[in-house]
Amino acid sequence: MRLIGSTLLTFLGASLTLGALVPPTLAQEVPSAAGRSGQSQATLAPGSTILAELNSSVDSKKVKAGDPIVAHTVEALKSADDRTIVPKGTKIEGHITQATARGKGGQESALGIQFEKAVLKEGGEIELSVIIQALGAPVTFAAPSDLGTQPTVGTTQTSPMGGHSGPPAGQSPQVATPPESSGISSPQLGTKSRGVIGLHGLTLNAEPANNRPATTVVSNGKSVRLDGGTQMLLVVQASGAEPSGQ
Repeated sequence: MRLIGSTLLTFLGASLTLGALVPPTLAQEVPSAAGRSGQSQATLAPGSTILAELNSSVDSKKVKAGDPIVAHTVEALKSADDRTIVPKGTKIEGHITQATARGKGGQESALGIQFEKAVLKEGGEIELSVIIQALGAPVTFAAPSDLGTQPTVGTTQTSPMGGHSGPPAGQSPQVATPPESSGISSPQLGTKSRGVIGLHGLTLNAEPANNRPATTVVSNGKSVRLDGGTQMLLVVQASGAEPSGQ
């Protein structure tokens, strides 16, 4: 009887130990696996387009291969059933694949760009395999204040020999009003845009780096400089496929 009781207690103790350990472990693994599954399904179909802008300027004579480059989406990317996959303002991260300035006797400079992932605001990432199909000047609007022009005060002079250079008594100074601004803006890229728009002396070449799609911007100038706000149309490439040319 004593032996049976001891065996029963041992069995119950082992059961309680397993019961204490197994459920929490399963509870942690299931949501984690579901989260990983959700992220793995967040992929973009080949041919999907992403309109983005550079966060800050980059110059091929000031950067080197491996340096980070960051952009952000300017429009939301939606699925066929109108679900938002990549929200507006999503950060797009990548790195420089090559950076060269035009040397003495050289003919061109180059800047290689490879974007790798979209970082979602609510958490999670979407792996990217894209090329830059179109590049455009920043969308800007000119205004008198942007030009730094201050109104000028004119004077009404008397006879050149009179020595009087100020306005007559009781008359207000004449203020020259600057001309109205025409509100100049650069063309905005669309999903059908191709090549370089509004940026002179630049061309685009699809050149893979580390077996992944990448794009090289080539300039006939001393360096390739892209200002913050430079527009980019990114196009998703099929996995393992040769990138399409610009």
